[in-house]
Amino acid sequence: MSLNSSLKDKKLLYELSQGSELAFTELYNTYKNNIYATALKITKSKDLSEEVVQDVFLKIWQNHKKLADIENIENYLFIISRNHIFDMLKKIARENNITAGVEYKNTFANDTDTAIKDNQYNTILNQIIEQLPPQQQKIYKMAKWEGLSHQQIGEDLGISPETVKKHMAQALKFVRNKISPYLHLFLSIHLFLEG
Repeated sequence: MSLNSSLKDKKLLYELSQGSELAFTELYNTYKNNIYATALKITKSKDLSEEVVQDVFLKIWQNHKKLADIENIENYLFIISRNHIFDMLKKIARENNITAGVEYKNTFANDTDTAIKDNQYNTILNQIIEQLPPQQQKIYKMAKWEGLSHQQIGEDLGISPETVKKHMAQALKFVRNKISPYLHLFLSIHLFLEG
């Protein structure tokens, strides 16, 4: 991102934090297509993708007073969008009684460029996971790699589901913070991985 566009975004976010509808409209027009394309790639549904765009910008407007502190609007929008899509897919999976993740992973399988980014992402993600404290690392892997619930992890490790939840929240926060500098490399890829 050039210095000019960075300063422009800063100004835009400040105006938006002050409640400027004009700034909100400009932000919406600038980024709605990115969010829509990302959502479409993952959900394969125009209706769901439009819903994602609406929900993400509704969330932005609801939190507009906090936006002046955002350093990188693209990363911020990416994280909000990714989390929202992930939550939406989990909800759909629960409603359809299927396991979230399996079929969504296949949407990327034929794209060579994606496969390369896939490997890079996983390498970076694994390096970050290795930096977690032993208990958090174990819980993260059990939840993310083995798909175990907080209840199951708690039973396996002899701790309460609440403790599992606390460790998981800390692990996710750590992983998100560490991976955020790399997010621009992986836009529209693995939006559902850390949610």
